[in-house]
Amino acid sequence: MLSVSLTVRLSGQELANNSGALFLLFPVGAQAVAMGQTAATLDGRGEAAFWNPAGLATLEHSEFALNTASLAAGATHALTAYYPSHGFGVLGGAVYLVDYGDLERTDSADNTVARIAPRNIEFLASYATELGGSVALGINYKLVEFVVDCSGDCSGFPNGHGVTHAVDVGGQFTVGPAGALHVAVAVKNVGFKLQVNNRDQADPLPARLVVGAAYRILLPGAAGLAHAERLDLKVAADVDSPWGSYGDSEMRVGIDVGYQRLLRLRGGYAFVRDGLSGPSVGMGVTTGSIGVDLARAFLTGSDLVAQNPTFFSFRVVF
Repeated sequence: MLSVSLTVRLSGQELANNSGALFLLFPVGAQAVAMGQTAATLDGRGEAAFWNPAGLATLEHSEFALNTASLAAGATHALTAYYPSHGFGVLGGAVYLVDYGDLERTDSADNTVARIAPRNIEFLASYATELGGSVALGINYKLVEFVVDCSGDCSGFPNGHGVTHAVDVGGQFTVGPAGALHVAVAVKNVGFKLQVNNRDQADPLPARLVVGAAYRILLPGAAGLAHAERLDLKVAADVDSPWGSYGDSEMRVGIDVGYQRLLRLRGGYAFVRDGLSGPSVGMGVTTGSIGVDLARAFLTGSDLVAQNPTFFSFRVVF
């Protein structure tokens, strides 16, 4: 397979099983990252499409959102647009781009003779719906591309283009009084191998099985204060395992505390192999039809993402 030299430190097993489209494992969205990437139960916003499409089912209004981050591998950008239709469900889509920047090719005199521009692109088409108010189901169809453009003296390094298809399916279930307990399961990145040059060098997608739960607690408030006006705390945990291949499971935990959607403070920890473990913090502010979320991850010994990367999400509902 046509490859690009990126500074990424991964285990031999991950290279064997997940090298086809590793960018599908990059985290998307500031809320999820701030909570240690505990996002199987994430709902009510377009960001959920990248974690568990069932979370789209509870969108109350149409939403357009932008999610960005700067990773060591490159800059990432995701645009999402989702539209709820009462009685039918939620429809929409997203575009996700990972731009690895321009790589220079030099001659023996160290003169630049060519520029190579690798990037990954993912197109999502999503549908989600609620069943009986306590069950939500969702599905993504995904078109995954790996593109390498070369300009200048590209002899021996031809342009490359690989395309494959995949699906995500997920469910979310509410249990207990007022749906305080939220349980979720999702299977992601199940699809065909990514082939650029020939079939023998095609790489499998990093398929994952994620199971998660979140519990919402109303914090003590002033006497006579309505439930909707009190502070609340949400505690969440996810377990992420390879699907259809061998490998170790990974665990993530997170908390989210705040007042309604106006102000949320978040924190979490990702227990992930190969130096990608570490804490994260963040916050979210929503006023009127505009919402902004920020997150900072403090990862230890990682070459996959830049040291302490910042994630930014901006969304508009209408």
